[in-house]
Amino acid sequence: MKSVKRVTVFLILLASTTAAQSDRATYLKEFRQRVEHIKHVYDTSQASGFYQAAVRYALRKNVRQADSMFVEALRVPRGDMFWMFPVIGTYLNGREVMSAETKAVVRNAWKTYAPYRGDTENHWAMYYASLFLAAEQWPNLPGSEWYNGKSSDENREEAKEYLFDWARITTTIGQGEFDSPDYFAEYAISTILLAQYAQDPQVRQLGKMLTEYIFADFAVEHLDGQYLGGFSRIYQPAVYKPLLSTASAFAWLYFGTGEPTSSGWIVLPALSGYELPEIIYTIAIDRSKPYVHKERKRVRNVIRYGKEKNPPVYKYTYVTKNYGLGSLHGGILQPIQQHTWGVRYTYGRPYTAIFGLHPYWSGMELGMFFPEEVKTLIADVVASKGTYNNPDKWTSASPFERTFQHKNTLIVLYDIAPGTTAEHINGFFPRNLQERIVDESGWIVCKAGDTYVGWYPLQEYEWKEEFENPANRLNDVGRPVLEREKETGNWRLRSHKLQNGYVVEVRSKDEIGSFERFRAELKKRIPKSTLAPGHVAVEYTTLGGDNMQFRFPEDRKLNGVAVDLSRTKLFDGPYLQADVGSQRLTMTYRNKKRVLDFKTLTISE
Repeated sequence: MKSVKRVTVFLILLASTTAAQSDRATYLKEFRQRVEHIKHVYDTSQASGFYQAAVRYALRKNVRQADSMFVEALRVPRGDMFWMFPVIGTYLNGREVMSAETKAVVRNAWKTYAPYRGDTENHWAMYYASLFLAAEQWPNLPGSEWYNGKSSDENREEAKEYLFDWARITTTIGQGEFDSPDYFAEYAISTILLAQYAQDPQVRQLGKMLTEYIFADFAVEHLDGQYLGGFSRIYQPAVYKPLLSTASAFAWLYFGTGEPTSSGWIVLPALSGYELPEIIYTIAIDRSKPYVHKERKRVRNVIRYGKEKNPPVYKYTYVTKNYGLGSLHGGILQPIQQHTWGVRYTYGRPYTAIFGLHPYWSGMELGMFFPEEVKTLIADVVASKGTYNNPDKWTSASPFERTFQHKNTLIVLYDIAPGTTAEHINGFFPRNLQERIVDESGWIVCKAGDTYVGWYPLQEYEWKEEFENPANRLNDVGRPVLEREKETGNWRLRSHKLQNGYVVEVRSKDEIGSFERFRAELKKRIPKSTLAPGHVAVEYTTLGGDNMQFRFPEDRKLNGVAVDLSRTKLFDGPYLQADVGSQRLTMTYRNKKRVLDFKTLTISE
């Protein structure tokens, strides 16, 4: 009998192993088909640029044409660190076949063009990853042959030192420019290039591990090509058209989700040959069970108006197969383009989000993070980020906003000081909702396919119908072609009360049944609030029966027990675990485990 049981167990294990191998083979086949699609788009493109040249080099096709394209693209260097990575990426794809004359032009560019290093985390990732690879390609040169006057050895060692220090900070107290749908590409390109092309084995391993780290971070907060949760930085209109974000291009290439794209951001990764580990892919696409995922990140370097250099950021995300509700704990955690909370769902295109904010701006906010003279900072920022001082903007951090989330319920409170730049709060409700009902109970009840959203405003408000305008648009070149309906506008909820807030409930058909039942259940649950200057509070019992008490700014209680956000880990969920300070990330999916240990620079399974 025992032998029969052993045989049965063996056959089950063999069948599951065979199925896993088959699934992996299918995934890789489809991934490589997407890679071929990208190659074809740029190989046949009549335009001339770095990526068109890189693809021709990689295919060993029309090499002399690629030389001409590369030389032309280098004729007038511009773009700083955004110039550095496409140049070194194109060179690495063509170094074995390009002409000696083209190589000389490339080498001269690194001698004569001085790219600005930038002032943000993504800038430095691109700058130092590119510089490291360039210094390896042209070793043993004196400082006179480099734009910055440093030798090849000096540039290589400086870049290596930064990259390892960045990894140390990221894996101990979290990334500063965290979870940005629009800046994911800058990190992914930098780390993938290091993983695939670095000659130094330590840096090559670091690149591989960092690539897995940022992809795992994305995978647990991913749904149908969309990044979920609160974000450090995002542009509009990508904040309300999520598939326009560059992270969605990587989701299509590596996860096979979302919409097909020909985005230039994924050309170099597609050419690199980098393949995602199976465990990250499966984490990204398995939404068979809802789950809570928590994270701890860090505020970018505070240089004024603060007592702590890198205060913590606490994130909470609830993920299902139909929607994800995510939030940051609130306050100014990243200047200019913060997205504090939102619900994103799979229904509809292109508008798949509902969210709210206080559209705040000030010299104080900018002075916290930028070294320039505070009085001129707003004008400087508006010159490049035109929506910053717009009271109708859809991205913003605010010192007067805080959140409290438990599973698929969210409370947001505001205690806005009089005289603030924007004395109102906004809510975004997309035009393609199937239902947007203002119930007599006070709840605003919305239906988006099988996702239902309830929003209870704590103060009076007004509706404003509005269309997109050129100032809100984004350069859509290479991005998915999404419908652009003109029949009706999106809806803005606006409330002018300074002491304010709302409760948000999100459920799916699987979780609660019909939309009518959702609406009926909400009517039984009316929040109790106190809304006075310096005393803004709410008590609410969720659809799940949990009692939430929240007093602005940081007093949160769940079922009578104080919630201590300071105990939040770097990663804490069913798929990812990492303790603060550990430099160690454990990925788990069913019976599989993969551990990234940045102290020992090892990967184990």
